[in-house]
Amino acid sequence: MCNEFATRSAHEAALCPHCHAGLGFRRSQTPNIDACGFESYRLDCRECGAALAGIIDPADDALLLTECEPQLKVALPQVAV
Repeated sequence: MCNEFATRSAHEAALCPHCHAGLGFRRSQTPNIDACGFESYRLDCRECGAALAGIIDPADDALLLTECEPQLKVALPQVAV
């Protein structure tokens, strides 16, 4: 499920596109660069729990966020050695 992009300057307060709560976003000093060359982020909203994906637009330094499917957390079985 994806919503419309929420666009804010990366220097302004980022808002969750689902519940509009402040996210307290800070850019990483060692950013993840995706296959398309964008600085990309994955985060969860602390207020509503929405899984969010975002990129920094290099043209205007804006944070573009959208709600996405949550990442599956897979538990690996413990093996006794």
